[in-house]
Amino acid sequence: MMSTDFNARRRKLSKVMIISEKPTAARRIAEALDQNGNLRETKSKSASYFECERNGDTLIVAYALGHLFELRQTEKGWTYPRFETEWVPKYEVDKKASKIEPIINLIRKLAKDADSFVVATDFDIEGSLIGYLTLKYGCRVNPDNAKRMIFSTLTKKELEHAYENLSQQLDFPMIEAGHARHEIDWLYGINLTRALTLSVKKAAGWFRIVSTGRVQGPTLAFLAENDQKIKKFVPIPFWVISAKAGHNGKELELEYHKKRLDLKEDAQRIADELQGRDLRVESILSKKQKQTAPIPFNLSGLQSESYRYFGFKPSRTLSIAQKLYLDALISYPRTNSQKLPLGIDLREILEELRETAYRQYAMNILSRGIPEPVQGPKDDPAHPAIYPTGKKPERRLTPSEFKVYDLVVRRFLGLFYEPSIKEFLRANLKADDHLFYLRGMKIIREGWIVVYGPYVKNNERTLPSIKEGDSFKITSIAADNRYSAPPAHYNPSSLLKLLEKKGLGTKATRASIVDSAQSRGYTLASSFELSSLGYALYETLESHVPAILSAEFTRNLETEMEHIQEGTGDREKALSLAKRELDEILRAFREHEDEIGEDLVKGLQGYWQASEEIGPCPKCGVGTLSIIKSPKTGKRFIGCSQYKEEKCDQTFPLPQKGRIIPLEKQCPYCSHQMIKVISSRRVWETCINWAVCPGRQEDLKTLHQKREKSSGYSEEEEK
Repeated sequence: MMSTDFNARRRKLSKVMIISEKPTAARRIAEALDQNGNLRETKSKSASYFECERNGDTLIVAYALGHLFELRQTEKGWTYPRFETEWVPKYEVDKKASKIEPIINLIRKLAKDADSFVVATDFDIEGSLIGYLTLKYGCRVNPDNAKRMIFSTLTKKELEHAYENLSQQLDFPMIEAGHARHEIDWLYGINLTRALTLSVKKAAGWFRIVSTGRVQGPTLAFLAENDQKIKKFVPIPFWVISAKAGHNGKELELEYHKKRLDLKEDAQRIADELQGRDLRVESILSKKQKQTAPIPFNLSGLQSESYRYFGFKPSRTLSIAQKLYLDALISYPRTNSQKLPLGIDLREILEELRETAYRQYAMNILSRGIPEPVQGPKDDPAHPAIYPTGKKPERRLTPSEFKVYDLVVRRFLGLFYEPSIKEFLRANLKADDHLFYLRGMKIIREGWIVVYGPYVKNNERTLPSIKEGDSFKITSIAADNRYSAPPAHYNPSSLLKLLEKKGLGTKATRASIVDSAQSRGYTLASSFELSSLGYALYETLESHVPAILSAEFTRNLETEMEHIQEGTGDREKALSLAKRELDEILRAFREHEDEIGEDLVKGLQGYWQASEEIGPCPKCGVGTLSIIKSPKTGKRFIGCSQYKEEKCDQTFPLPQKGRIIPLEKQCPYCSHQMIKVISSRRVWETCINWAVCPGRQEDLKTLHQKREKSSGYSEEEEK
């Protein structure tokens, strides 16, 4: 924390430049720190900054808009290996980053007149590196002399506290860890992707980007190994006893005490023996179970719950949570912690929540003197668990934003409620040596379920009024044949959890890693079943350069970077290790480049054929419908393979964005082939005849009517 002497020196300074990460954060920081009501925003081309006064100083609050600087190779040539890099403005390596240039120019101009510098970017690896690079290459000053604001919410109170209690230096261990991660990820991503792409070009003359990376390789291996388990799985038959019994005019389902029987003969014998038999209630057992409230959310917990209830991909949940954070509605979402901060003013948050739709729950907690909240086991030195600030939204939240916000608020409020108590009942019914169960469950005390109820599965089941000695008569019984189920395909949530469990990636990067498997065509759909391209890449790498798929090596690098962040590791050592291992991988790759290229070409051909062929042509019955791109307009459409020979002119228009996947079903309205469209924002099903299909037009009409009656959000907001 800042000393009294430093406070005195800082008050003499006339101009303090504060670097934030995003425009919204810059505005909130300036609004919070302004003491004289003279807050001004000055625009310069497509960039801007905020100016205010505090303690006699002029504060200049600028923003970096994420990473302003990126790594670029210093050696010439689009080939591999390339190990030497330099930091340059992002627009020099990414043509889409043109809006970055005026921001860098403005920061350099403002820095010339600044007397001191404060970094106020997100307090994590990425944010710390952004602040450091912006100072070093943007402001062109020595980062060693800069100070640091540390905060977990963008509320006025916390921002004021962060500024009045500046850290005297930047968080250099975190910066070093971020530096190492960026360099290592660049080295692996650039070199491995170039190696794969150039092998394809050498084999077939195509320039088709085939990418992988340090964490993407092991992720592909996890998906492939799970796929192989599913494909190799041999269902094992078993039999279950399905029975119903009558009691007081009601028919009830019973559960046989053996959940599965391996032999059909045994199951059928039991069913035959018990046909029409009477069952006697031998005993009724009762067990009460106390269940405490779910622990506070960390990022992966929020992403998992959001996927379960709303179907949001982890990356979408993170994006929404980030918006809520920038609106000062929740704390910083990129956290591993499941604990609330020690110094948090719970009363203030609850008092503010009293003025919202959560009034009754907040008042209930306040009336009980704010009980000790439930806490989880995981901690994060940078940020606490995700919690609401209590502030009212300053704008109308979109439906998706409200869902995530509601989830966070209810989870937080539930922490202060007493445990729920459930009573589990089981009646044991017997006939000779055969035992059946009749189960029931009722909630005796709701506790935290009162507030978190919308996200709790209600599995209450009333047990009928019975007593020991009562008689039940079996009304139906059968030996049903079942089969053991194969392992499930991963979904976005389960794959993210696996990466977390294996220690691969970070809380901020795992969501994009999960998304990349789909966006690069390595999987077929949201179930993460591998495509022909995904299999070709996996089998090729496993055969020739299995180290690219190694989770162990990647995990070792993650451990090295964790040590750097903790201040016990060395960045140069980690970088040297990564280069040495990567060089060995690339040498092995070069030796097998021809075989790798040939195998990948086969995989690409199979992938293109599978993804572009739709099905038989409904008009001529001879040709095959496939996706065609017009050489004149560049637009895609569905056309018949007989079109070029002028034997069939059947075509269908297509949406111009999103991946098209043929479905094995026909439209119920017009009987044309159904397809699934997967875009970056949503997934939907339609028929290839959608432009004129009467049923589809009616569906669109109904959808538009619903939107008109809704809250007035645009389609993009709803997505």
